[in-house]
Amino acid sequence: MKKLLDCFDYLKRYHSDLLDVVSIMLELFIFKRENAKMLEDMIAKSSKRKTIKEDFHAILHNLIGEELYVPISSNANISKILKTLLQSSTELHNITQFLHIISQKRTTNKLYYYSTPREVNDLLALLLDLQDNDEVYNPCYGIGSIFLSLGNLNPNIHLYGEELDERLSNIARLIARFTQIKDYKLYVNDILKQPVFKAGSILRQFNKVICNPPLYAHMGVEQLKGDERFSKIGILAKNYPELVFLTHALAHLKQRGVFIVRNQTLQKSFLEEKLRDKLVKERMIEAVIELPKNIFPHQACDFSVLVISHNNKEILHINANNPHFYTKDGKYNRLRHIDEIANLFKQKRESEFSKITNIKDVKTHDLRASYYLASKMIHTNELLLADMGATIFRGQRVHGGSKDSEITYYDVGIADFSVCGFSTQFSHKKMSGDKQKIQKYRLKPYDILLSLRSIVPKVTILGECIKDHIVVANAGILILRLADKNKAIGLYCYFFSNEGFTHLKRIYEQSGEGMVYINELLASSIPPRYLLEGKKRMQEIESLKHEFESLETKLQDLKQT
Repeated sequence: MKKLLDCFDYLKRYHSDLLDVVSIMLELFIFKRENAKMLEDMIAKSSKRKTIKEDFHAILHNLIGEELYVPISSNANISKILKTLLQSSTELHNITQFLHIISQKRTTNKLYYYSTPREVNDLLALLLDLQDNDEVYNPCYGIGSIFLSLGNLNPNIHLYGEELDERLSNIARLIARFTQIKDYKLYVNDILKQPVFKAGSILRQFNKVICNPPLYAHMGVEQLKGDERFSKIGILAKNYPELVFLTHALAHLKQRGVFIVRNQTLQKSFLEEKLRDKLVKERMIEAVIELPKNIFPHQACDFSVLVISHNNKEILHINANNPHFYTKDGKYNRLRHIDEIANLFKQKRESEFSKITNIKDVKTHDLRASYYLASKMIHTNELLLADMGATIFRGQRVHGGSKDSEITYYDVGIADFSVCGFSTQFSHKKMSGDKQKIQKYRLKPYDILLSLRSIVPKVTILGECIKDHIVVANAGILILRLADKNKAIGLYCYFFSNEGFTHLKRIYEQSGEGMVYINELLASSIPPRYLLEGKKRMQEIESLKHEFESLETKLQDLKQT
């Protein structure tokens, strides 16, 4: 492998365009695979001090064809390159690893934009369950890294695809040829303007569809409103290209499709909720597999694999975002145990990492696997927040409108949160506002306040003293209210603990936006010991808070002396 990587770096010295270097390496791999005897003959001729450069260029040009051929720089040492090629193993698994390294590990090459990590490709291919003569379609194949996994699993398929960039398509065609896939028809085309695989008004359907859409793409979606592929789905956001590609691919789907999507698209409060409703209502979701964090270079989002097929009475959720399924690999994580994931899917089996949900019980506001696995892991002796009679609402802007009149109140923000224990002092005093709105959203003693958005969750509980004041929370605050003050104190103590803080932090992180969703909060399970011991714990917290404040005051006094 090192020699192949050294050869790649050597060619980069003579070619300013990295895509040209990738094409040349693939040409060399094809040359060795399809004409190994000629490779040996060329090296033997070179060893006799005979010129081989012109002959080699002619042979390689003829082998690859005019359309795809990229010549090696005349300044490069052909003999040196061919010797490296002969001495290196170029079996399919070697080349798969080579491309993985130059595209995913060597991120300075910026090829990760157009490819997918090797293990993810292998998982997608396994989920497709490829059969001989299957017609497989990819609407955005990039450089075709997925073709290596498809060809390794079953080359006896008919491969079809569309790609916007001609140079990426050329590389993909070289990869498809190297993998010896039986038949491939890969086109350069803009699927949004005019799909290639269409006869009249009829879109061609394929046995299997596979897609990892380009997230860097800016999608112009205005022209899609009248397109039969998209008109029944509803509004499509231009910043969520995966759902545009998913919607397009559904029109071509005959049996099964696998798609990589960001977790945000599986959750509430996005324009694509109508698409989620359609997929659930029409029983098209076979499985949702949540992938480990940080497995795609330079992607801060979390991802899942969506498996689509027809007539599913149940949805299988697999949460692979677990240390069992990934290992640290440099700056990023690397997916592992993919056969185990594939077997869970194939067997439709429940386990520590998987859960089967009847389609009638699926909540379209959140389709992520972690959401369903979390509810499975709730112990019978724990209490759901939703079962505690909790009311949750968001703070409001209550001033600055036409209905403002004279009224004195406090506008509470995160800056007013006490370090720990009860919050009792507020700094933002207002003299006017919407009286009706202020009374409606007036805070009460023992209300728990949480930051709506935050990298690190912030939480407080209000003390008895606020009953003597009018206090409202601003729009960046979420209010959690319980009728029983002892339960409220116990709940705050849970959120204050390492266990509760970690749980809250996970909710914020999994939202994909660093915010807390009410449905996820209500699904939280609360260990009963916090509710039973809340009063005692709170006394300890308050005692330590007073000690802390006293020390802080002494430190401030010391600074003044």
